[in-house]
Amino acid sequence: MKTVTPIRREDYEPPSHTLSALVLEFDLDLDQTLVTAEFSFWPNPAGPSKDLTLAGEDLQLVGAWLDGRPMTQGVTAGQYALSEEGFRLRGVPQGRLRLQTRISPSANTQLMGLYASQGGLYTQCESEGFRRICFFQDRPDTLAVYTVSLRAPSGQFSAMLSNGNLVSDSTLDGVRTCVWHDPFPKPSYLFALVAANLSCIEESLQSRSGKTKRLQVYTRADDRPRAGFAMQSLKRAIQWDERRYGLELDLDQFMIVAVPDFNSGAMENKGLNLFNTRFVLADAQTATDRDYELIEAVTGHEYFHNWTGNRITCRDWFQLTLKEGLTVFRDQEFSADMLAEGLSKHQAASARAVKRIDDVRTLRAHQFPEDAGPMAHPIRPSQYQEIRNFYTATVYEKGAEVIRLLQTLFGPDGFRGGMDLYVARHDGKAATCEDFVSAILDANGASHLFPIFMRWYDTLGTPSLHVEDAWDAQTGHYSITLRQALDPRSSQKDPLIIPVGFGLLANGPAPIKESVPSLLLLEHFEQTFTFHLPSQIHQGAPVPSLLRDFSAPVSLHYDYTEEQLSALAQCDSDPFQRWEACQRLMLSFLIPQSNHTRPDATTLDTLAAVLRDSSLSDAFKAQALTLPPETVVAEAWAAQGLRIDPLAIHSGHLSLRRLLASHLEEDLRSLDAELDLPASPYQFDSMGAGWRALRHLAQSLLNLIETSRERADLLLERFERADNMTTRMATLQGLVALGGPASEQALKEFAQQFERNPLAMDKWFSVQVVAERIGDDHCLETLGVVEHLLADDRYDAHNPNRVRAVLGAFFMQASAGLHREDGHGYALWARELASLDQRNGQLAARLARSLDRWSCFEPTRRDQMRGAIERLAAGPTLSRDLAEVCERFLTTAA
Repeated sequence: MKTVTPIRREDYEPPSHTLSALVLEFDLDLDQTLVTAEFSFWPNPAGPSKDLTLAGEDLQLVGAWLDGRPMTQGVTAGQYALSEEGFRLRGVPQGRLRLQTRISPSANTQLMGLYASQGGLYTQCESEGFRRICFFQDRPDTLAVYTVSLRAPSGQFSAMLSNGNLVSDSTLDGVRTCVWHDPFPKPSYLFALVAANLSCIEESLQSRSGKTKRLQVYTRADDRPRAGFAMQSLKRAIQWDERRYGLELDLDQFMIVAVPDFNSGAMENKGLNLFNTRFVLADAQTATDRDYELIEAVTGHEYFHNWTGNRITCRDWFQLTLKEGLTVFRDQEFSADMLAEGLSKHQAASARAVKRIDDVRTLRAHQFPEDAGPMAHPIRPSQYQEIRNFYTATVYEKGAEVIRLLQTLFGPDGFRGGMDLYVARHDGKAATCEDFVSAILDANGASHLFPIFMRWYDTLGTPSLHVEDAWDAQTGHYSITLRQALDPRSSQKDPLIIPVGFGLLANGPAPIKESVPSLLLLEHFEQTFTFHLPSQIHQGAPVPSLLRDFSAPVSLHYDYTEEQLSALAQCDSDPFQRWEACQRLMLSFLIPQSNHTRPDATTLDTLAAVLRDSSLSDAFKAQALTLPPETVVAEAWAAQGLRIDPLAIHSGHLSLRRLLASHLEEDLRSLDAELDLPASPYQFDSMGAGWRALRHLAQSLLNLIETSRERADLLLERFERADNMTTRMATLQGLVALGGPASEQALKEFAQQFERNPLAMDKWFSVQVVAERIGDDHCLETLGVVEHLLADDRYDAHNPNRVRAVLGAFFMQASAGLHREDGHGYALWARELASLDQRNGQLAARLARSLDRWSCFEPTRRDQMRGAIERLAAGPTLSRDLAEVCERFLTTAA
């Protein structure tokens, strides 16, 4: 691996020059596009005194002009030099520069910069893709106003789009020219261009100030009927941001474009959002409930960036969580509000709790392992080699939890006041994390908390919260001691400020009459809180309800008994705590060193009581009865000092689900039977999605204890009459797990029906990888299935969605197959990533993260994984993205 000098946050310098309005001209062609960039420049008084250096990558320089005169390459003043860093202008402090470059979009398989996809041209510039289009000061603190001209033969592209507002659209001598102007200064990573044959749905929306806004969603013509939900999601997001934060859409026109080949989920380019088709297209036949939820969330996320990311951007990439953590928090709040919209107060509270549970489940399954592994970093890293490797769960999801801490401390109104101040201070500027935190604290008269709160931004790893309590039944005094411990690898060693959501449940016939604080604020390494509870004298010790609503991103350590967890699961007023208690009960039987070998009547009866509780929503029950994912179980093993054994974890997980199915069989059969009753036509909403989630959970549990031919025939019948993709996929996964003729028939019918729909076919590929086949040869069979799918003519190794559907599913979700005992799963991992890296290093690096925790596994698999990583790292042409991941794996393994 080539050694790369890391970029360090402490070395930040402002840009050496200020660049004015940027004029871009594109002569568009799929194979050879000519790009002309023109701008004025002058020294930045706040920056270092240096020659003007412009970043560039994979560019062919056609010509360069300074103040209208052609330039030559050389070493004297007024000449330029080309290097790996890009373009350097020698000895000229200011002037007007015109640069012309040639690029090949069709050869750009990295999908960064300007690239071709299915006959169209698209861009992806975050974080450093603009330098693959033209030479420029490609950094987030260089803001400029853009005017863009797009030229192509008339009739080649029906849509020719860029940021801002359309100034003109004209045709002369067979060449069509579209001119776009964005009046708001923006960094280069927010530039976007689309030239493709697309269809458009369009609606208008009146803003709160009375202005009419033009909203457009562009897709391929065949996909146009499936763009309606994305449009409605966009309208809801715009209106929500006006209501919640007083932030109005500032452009006359806002566009979303669905892109078939896209590395990530979506991109918030100013006024021209580019989306992976997965997060735009939906109808009942092709999209699941989860797809609908994600479309709404991602649409909201990218739109909310219009202010938190675009109008106020980042000073440098170390501040990435400033825009991403904040905007994830905003999209989580938006989704919770949308799920609760139109429901009763009780139903709304349940819907919000389900959303909170879903977010925490994601955090624990993805971010907590990242915090514990070799790629661990604070939400604001101190250094990086390749910034694209830091678009992580830590920066996004943990970053959102740190933002949520501020709302927990000051309430929604206090947080809104801080947001108002943040916008007033920094609109149109490149800001830092300090700027945001200062605004929230200043608006709430809490500037004294600045030093302690900023420690969250520099702390590596998941903090541990250890709790001990004491009860005096004679006096009624209850005391609770909170202690925090930081990851020893963290360079930040001082205590954090941790708000601990708190409550007490009575452990006896008399209720607790005394009020206790709903929040305990831990600001030191150890604090003790004492409460006098006369109503509880001569009763059992109260049961503490800790970290309510998951009030801080920490790992809780309190020695709950089964009886206490049972009480919390059935009686706590906080729905998140009820779910958490169910999770803890189930997790305790999946860790070898716990005192339990199999659930007893207390645990099983508690879960049954939750299932039968009419006050709980179906969506909540489905969450409560879903076991912690195997990644969370693996982290629990590691936390106990155990070497991770993936097949033992998988076996225990399967055994517990079977036991749960047997104990709840009567209830589950009642729910399962409801899938065969006449139902109203499919409509996506939170109540309907919850109804389906619970019954499909019942179906999947029963599949584990009833594997007869009759069961397979029933599932096939459900599959064939399904009127929606949610039911279709739930039954197909069950059929693939059972195997046999019914499974083969369902897969064949699915492929015939959806062969022309790439997103549906992605589901067809992935379900065959992740389905939990019944039988002792599950691990061996899964690898064979993956090899078969990779050889399928419909597998497209250049399409990120299809790659994720097979390799991503195998590496991330098929633990038993990847970790088979003979090591062949790891051999496939190394082979396929080496191949993928040649085409798309960013995607390869992301998928490589599936072995983050390799050093914590039992010795045989640990050595096999290390060998696979070393073979991959030894490749002669490894991308910087993948090279950094391999280096971190091998040098900083936990």
